Amino acid sequence: MRKKFATNLIFLFAVNLIVKPFWIFGIDRVVQNRIGTTDYGLYFALFNYSFLFSIILDFGINNFNNRAVSRNPKRLGEYWLNLMVIKFFLALFYFMLTFLSASLSGYNDMQLKMLLVLLINQILLSAVLYFRSNLAALQLFKIDSVISVLDRLLTIGFCLVLLYHSAFKDSFNILYFIYAQTAALFITAFVAGLIVAGRTVVRFSIWKMKFSKKILLKSAPFAVLALLMGIYYRIDGVMIERMLPDGKNEAGIYAASFRLLDAINQFGFLFATLLLPMFAGMIRRKENLNQLIKFSAELMLVMSVIVASNCYFFRNEIMNLLYAQSTAYWSEIFGLLMITFIPMSSVFIFGTLLTAHGSLKVLNLIAVAGMILNICLNLFLIPKYGALGATIATLVTQIIVAVIHFIVAYRQFGFDFDRIDALKISGFIFTCIITLTLATKIQVNWATEFVLSLVVSLLFAIIFKLIPINQLFVLVKAKRAS
Repeated sequence: MRKKFATNLIFLFAVNLIVKPFWIFGIDRVVQNRIGTTDYGLYFALFNYSFLFSIILDFGINNFNNRAVSRNPKRLGEYWLNLMVIKFFLALFYFMLTFLSASLSGYNDMQLKMLLVLLINQILLSAVLYFRSNLAALQLFKIDSVISVLDRLLTIGFCLVLLYHSAFKDSFNILYFIYAQTAALFITAFVAGLIVAGRTVVRFSIWKMKFSKKILLKSAPFAVLALLMGIYYRIDGVMIERMLPDGKNEAGIYAASFRLLDAINQFGFLFATLLLPMFAGMIRRKENLNQLIKFSAELMLVMSVIVASNCYFFRNEIMNLLYAQSTAYWSEIFGLLMITFIPMSSVFIFGTLLTAHGSLKVLNLIAVAGMILNICLNLFLIPKYGALGATIATLVTQIIVAVIHFIVAYRQFGFDFDRIDALKISGFIFTCIITLTLATKIQVNWATEFVLSLVVSLLFAIIFKLIPINQLFVLVKAKRAS
């Protein structure tokens, strides 16, 4: 099981490492620099607004479907039609609710036009994620990996034309950017749907209201969980734009850092996507989870600590490189926001474990606490400190939520975690900080210092046996021989 997880994880990360960095640095960042911080800040706030209620599109169906099909692949053919009908009506409800609430929130006609297209994008994205939940449940991880970047790859192509072709570059605006995403998502949803349809014998039958009600009731705990987590992850952008006199500009500053956090979080999300059906299957078969938990948690820890600490130490240099308007204020937000990736990465592991176990009640209680804490902190900190206040609120919330997830998972599963593990982790974090401190003292180009600190930190991860290098070599050799 570890071999299958590791090899698919390597392929998944390789595919995303090719596409996602170019999207972040070559397209999304360029768009913000082209149209300005204020206009992009409005887009960021509206995008987050479209995301707040997006769980209605899914209502936990994807997680439910992933767990159910991974346990019995024949259910895919049985569920296909009924789940598509349910998702159609959920999409209508989501569209009407979100657009109506936005109209009552004071957005003008131009802003509502932008939101309208963003709502369509969310519906298309929901379709892609539903198809991907089937691919992951069937353990078609390589195909799922390709689909996970297809929309970004297509958007990159469309945006390159819009940004640099003489017919469009002078008139480029944020709506062009949104329309490019719409076209890419439509094509991706169509392709993913064809692939899933080709992998199963769909049993067409009359839509059953009783079945739909049963699915929605079973999915409700997943939906509530996703809604609560989505609120305390996305509400900050909306609150910044709505609460401050210069909210659009502050939201744009926050977005400049958030896009990098969100990008690296996608790898954590992909990590969790692989883990969920594996955890669910192993729990069903009553297999020992210790090795997979430790293997995945240590890999995620190494990645998050190295990325977050390097971004924090080189925050000024990174932001000055990426944004012409960057100031020390931008850098401080970026540094603190990237630190939140460490607790978030922990939730990707232990939250996924609890989800696979079906511990939805306790997960929802944690999410309620996280949402209330985050909103209260934002209400207090944003008026005083602007986007920096939202950053502090996010960091505090994620740390507390991550600690609770770990404690609950440890009590439920009793996996191996002793003082030696704690010392290894503490020693690794300490050496990373020392390495970065010394690297910044070397009188060379900061990029050289950055790369040097990455390499040395990885070596320390191997020394502390947080990266089982011998096992990885065995897996690679076994993969070549197979």
